[in-house]
Amino acid sequence: MNSSLELVTTRVSLPKMMLRGLVKRCAWCGGRRAFFVGFFKKSERCQTCGLNWQRNLEGFELGSSTMGVFITFGSILAWMVISVVAGVPLVPLLVVAAVLAIGIPVLTYPLTYTVWFGVHLFMNNPTPDELADAAAWRESRSQEGLEA
Repeated sequence: MNSSLELVTTRVSLPKMMLRGLVKRCAWCGGRRAFFVGFFKKSERCQTCGLNWQRNLEGFELGSSTMGVFITFGSILAWMVISVVAGVPLVPLLVVAAVLAIGIPVLTYPLTYTVWFGVHLFMNNPTPDELADAAAWRESRSQEGLEA
């Protein structure tokens, strides 16, 4: 149990947290399938360290939603600039822009949450109460595993 407690309390750099988020791992512990148990289905906690992804803060999801908007608008804007410079006709330009407007948010949905979790953790370290709550959750989960 001591190694898992160390896992939860050790902070890493922002680039490493963001890289972990880009591969859908927990930014804090690096655990696989951290918050997403399916492509769209989120778990309440990281399945490795037990840290709650909402962190009991109002408006947490606004950051990940904003990241999704910037990624989507940025990709559409980049496509439009490239297509105008390349002389792409209007109809294909708009069709591809519509596909990007629908497809990018769907494809980046889990990534925006895990990357934003890393950015948020870097700005606001987990409180001792959050770490204790995560440790209690891990302990209860290990007890359930022993009983089964």
